[in-house]
Amino acid sequence: MKVECRTPIRQVGNDSNDADSEIGAPPLPCFAVLNHIFPLRAWRPGSLIPSMKNARAFTLIELLVVIAIIAILAALLLPVFSKAKGRAQGIACVNQGKQMMTAMLLYTSENNEFFPPNPDDGNILPGYNWCGGQAGIGGPEEFDPDVLEDPTRSLLIGYLGGNASIFRCPADLRMGPYRGTKPALLGQIVPAARTFSMSQAVGTIDPGYEATEFGSPPYSHYGIPNLSVNGPWLNNQQTHHRDSPWHTFGKASDSHAPGPSGLWVLLDEDAKGLNDAAFAFGMESPAWFDAPGTYHDGGCGFAFADGHSETHRWLSRAEKQSNGFVITDPSDRQDWEWMQQRTSAK
Repeated sequence: MKVECRTPIRQVGNDSNDADSEIGAPPLPCFAVLNHIFPLRAWRPGSLIPSMKNARAFTLIELLVVIAIIAILAALLLPVFSKAKGRAQGIACVNQGKQMMTAMLLYTSENNEFFPPNPDDGNILPGYNWCGGQAGIGGPEEFDPDVLEDPTRSLLIGYLGGNASIFRCPADLRMGPYRGTKPALLGQIVPAARTFSMSQAVGTIDPGYEATEFGSPPYSHYGIPNLSVNGPWLNNQQTHHRDSPWHTFGKASDSHAPGPSGLWVLLDEDAKGLNDAAFAFGMESPAWFDAPGTYHDGGCGFAFADGHSETHRWLSRAEKQSNGFVITDPSDRQDWEWMQQRTSAK
C-alpha cells in the first residue's frame, strides 16, 4: 500500500475581506518528506547506524594528549600508593615485633626469667637455639619454614600460635623454592622464612657451647642453657666474654643499663648480611658486622626488653653494609651510635 501525505498550505488573500483559504498540496510520500527534513543515507543490516557512522573519530593528537594525561596521573599517584603500602608494611612489622617480644617475655616467665638460648652458630638442635637455622641468602633454611614451626627448634613458636610468618618482615620480598619436607609444598615457591634476629648481647648459652665457642667448629651443646651469652662481637674482635667489659643479659630481670625500655632485643636484619639468628654488634668502634634492615623507608623495626616495638628511621637511608664494614659516613656513624647506646653498657 502506498501511503500519501497531504500538507495543507495556508494562503492569505490581499483583500482583508477574503477568508483564509487552504490550497491542497499535491500528494507526497511520507518518506520523501522525512528525507527532506532528516536526510538519511542508505542503511543495510549489519552496517553501523548512521549516527555512529557519521560521528567524528579522535585524532592522533587527541589520543596522545589523553595518554599523556593518564601517564602524568599515574606518575603522581604511584608514589602515593607505594608510600601507603610501605607504611602498612611498617605497621605490620612493628606489630610482629611486639608479638615476638610478648612471646619472649612469656618464655622468660616460665623459665626462671632466663632468656632463650642465643648461640652464635645457627644450630638446629632441639632446645639449644631460640630460632635455629641459617636463613640468609643461599642459606639452607632460607626457604624452609619447617624449622620455625618446630617447637623444639624454635622456642617461641608455641607462644605465637604456630604462626611462623611472624618471623619475617612483610617488606622482605625474597621468594624461592620450598626446601622443607611437607609434601603439599614440594615444588612450590614460598617467601623467605625469616628476617628477625636477636641481639648477641641478650640470651643464654649452655655449658657445652661455653666450652667450645671460641674454638673451631663444630661446637658442642649439652647441659641446661642458663649462662648469659658472651656477646663475642661486642669488642669488635669475636673474643668478648660476658661482662668483660660489656654487660650481657641472660635474664629478663637484669636491671643493668640501658634498662628494659632502652635495651633492644629483636630487630629486622638486612637480608644480604643475614645468617644465623644472633645479630653481631661491635661496641668498641664504628663498624657493621651484621647489618640492620632499611625495609621501611630507610627504617628498621626494633623490639625492646620492656615489650614495646618501634620503627627507627636511620639518618643514612642507604642500605647498611655488613661483614666488618668500617663506618666513615657521619650520618651512618650517628646511626651506629644510636644502636650502641641501646645494645649494652659497661
